[in-house]
Amino acid sequence: MSAHLRRRLIILNALLAAVVVLLTVRLVHVQVVQGAEMRAQAEANRLHRLVIPDPPRGQVYDRHGTLLTVNELRYAIEAYPPYIHDPQAAAERLGPILHVPASALAPVLNSDRTWVSLERYATMEQGEAIAQLGIEGVAVQRRWLRSYPHGETLAHLLGFVSQDGQGFYGLEGYYDRELRGQAAEWVGETGPSGRRPLPQAEGTVPVPRPGSDLVLTLDLGIQVLVEQELERALAEYGAQGGTIIVMDPRSGAILALADRPTFDPNHYEQVIYWQQEDAFQSMAYGAQYEPGSVFKIVTMAAALDSGTITADFTYVDTGRVEYGGRMFTNWDHNAYGEQDMVGLLGHSLNVGAVHLATRMGADTFYRYVRAFGFGQPTGVDLQGEASGRVRTPDDLDWHDSDLGTNSFGQGLAVTPLQMIAAVAAVANEGRLMRPYLVARQVLPDGTVIESQPAVRGQPISAQTAAALSEMLAQAVEQHMPQAQVEGYRIAGKSGTAQIPVPGGYDPRWTIASYVGFGPLEEPQWVILVRLDRPQVSPWGSQTAALVFQRLAMQMPVMLGIPPD
Repeated sequence: MSAHLRRRLIILNALLAAVVVLLTVRLVHVQVVQGAEMRAQAEANRLHRLVIPDPPRGQVYDRHGTLLTVNELRYAIEAYPPYIHDPQAAAERLGPILHVPASALAPVLNSDRTWVSLERYATMEQGEAIAQLGIEGVAVQRRWLRSYPHGETLAHLLGFVSQDGQGFYGLEGYYDRELRGQAAEWVGETGPSGRRPLPQAEGTVPVPRPGSDLVLTLDLGIQVLVEQELERALAEYGAQGGTIIVMDPRSGAILALADRPTFDPNHYEQVIYWQQEDAFQSMAYGAQYEPGSVFKIVTMAAALDSGTITADFTYVDTGRVEYGGRMFTNWDHNAYGEQDMVGLLGHSLNVGAVHLATRMGADTFYRYVRAFGFGQPTGVDLQGEASGRVRTPDDLDWHDSDLGTNSFGQGLAVTPLQMIAAVAAVANEGRLMRPYLVARQVLPDGTVIESQPAVRGQPISAQTAAALSEMLAQAVEQHMPQAQVEGYRIAGKSGTAQIPVPGGYDPRWTIASYVGFGPLEEPQWVILVRLDRPQVSPWGSQTAALVFQRLAMQMPVMLGIPPD
């Protein structure tokens, strides 16, 4: 072999050796150094993680098992334009089913978008018909549509579910996690869209877990009665809005709750479209107001329980009293002379309430106000509860005159739910209960979780509660025939609250209210009626009290209570 040939072989072998070395180094780098990363990329290209959402939402029932919500099976029709081979043909087949002209569908299916929604809530017939077409690039996804068979009734209690499946307001918002259920995750090979498992892998797809059912303390019969009476009150007295709550004072269970104005949860998007989102807010537990003279129940409870006065205490009502640099007068500017505590409650004397509050002092008065739960949420299981507002001597904006003003329910803010809970404590031997609406949860596996009544505190003793209940009953019997119920002793108090406006109070409009409970010997219900800006009369004793009476007359029938 010639020297020239040997040199060529040596060079060739060297080149081959260099290539082998380079390939070896590259293979080592890919398999060892980048091995984990490359394997992850390969697996990511081959496998997809799919979240299988939208299990059936839990149902809601009243205390007697009446269904309050409905889940309707619908289908979401989706398209993936890059995978549709003939957009025009697909549009012509889909158009008649979706009731959309093919000329309008074709440009959408032929767009450069990777995904488009053709219909969010197609009917079962539409969904099944499109699925049978088998058009590549068109997917049919099952989903549930929440509807409310009772419409506006219960709107502020139930809330609503958005198109994305999230609960808002009321029970739907508060118990969204429990009602929504649990989506399932699946990892495997998918089709071109990356959103559907390959046929050979479908057997491994898990099933989503449906939501839990809720059984409420609410009585639909009482709720319908309350809704009707509230509508009647708005029409008769020309009120702009109103609230009625019915509660069991022994447990805090809510039997009915109605608000006006209201909305239809089946068409909640119309409220959003017209920018009327305030309609979603419940006036019963989500908005605060000055309660007026119904708050004298709290002032009297504090005075009795603290030992500031006794049940037979009397005072001379001069019709006016000055305190903290402010002059206070009775609602009618009259003097009533010597009065006992039943007379103070029956005549609703502001001067008497100021006398009690100033006699016990600010520290004692506000200690009881806080103990009754004012200025803090009740803890009710409804989304969107307001806290109210109570200024105390520790606040920089508190003034000495606030003690007098607060004693008869002005200058502080409460919710109707806070007010009825406080009065329910008087009916319940002084025990303050947490208001609640869900009696039990029923899990998908059949497990039942019972709700237990919760005592929030004992603001007054049982003896004080009994004495005050008797006073309130005598006040009704002696001064309030429009709140009496034949065959039953009823305890209650009216209220007429001025409405704060910039610079003072509205000179014309008021909030009229009445709160009471019965039967006196063994209270089983407490009712609060609130009417906003009644036109016929501004006084709670002439409007809200009559609504209370009509409802109180029905309670023995609805709850099976014999005469006392």
